[in-house]
Amino acid sequence: MKSKFLLLPILISILSGCSKRENEPFIQEESIGLDSLYQQPQNPFMGIPEKMSVVHVRTSAIKYNPWQKFYVSPVDATIIMWPSDDKTLAIKDVDKALEGIALDTKTNTEVKTENITKSSGIQLQDYRPGKYLIAVILDADAESGKRSYSSQEITLREYGKIYMHKIFSKDVKDGEFEEWSPKLIEK
Repeated sequence: MKSKFLLLPILISILSGCSKRENEPFIQEESIGLDSLYQQPQNPFMGIPEKMSVVHVRTSAIKYNPWQKFYVSPVDATIIMWPSDDKTLAIKDVDKALEGIALDTKTNTEVKTENITKSSGIQLQDYRPGKYLIAVILDADAESGKRSYSSQEITLREYGKIYMHKIFSKDVKDGEFEEWSPKLIEK
């Protein structure tokens, strides 16, 4: 009998702590600065031999939950890399880009690549020095920004190392282009 009396106050305190209060104001989202969320790695090239060319690409999105506020979370995307020496490549059609096709705006011809990966990050190794177009396209089943994309042209030097991290904003629109940010890390 004594244990029942002890259990009753505990049960009441648990239930009152879990009840939803109707008069609580809606928690407003704070404005964010991408620089405060982006955690730049100390040395993304640690352990990579000096005589190796590497392009490391990561994709993330800014998300919000009431307990953690804003945070950066990895998201799956299609990562595509085209050689672009003596070309000016652009993505004109997201569906074609998912097949590895970009448009050379100088000659108005399509350029195809087989270098297509679906992941939240990839490390591409042993590429020849030159210019490349990197594109990331969010999946069709992404929480927000379905099929949104971003692209960046890079110049890879001999034994060059480039670290790229595309962070999609929390309010990216479906199918729209978003500028690449933050900055690249090059060695």
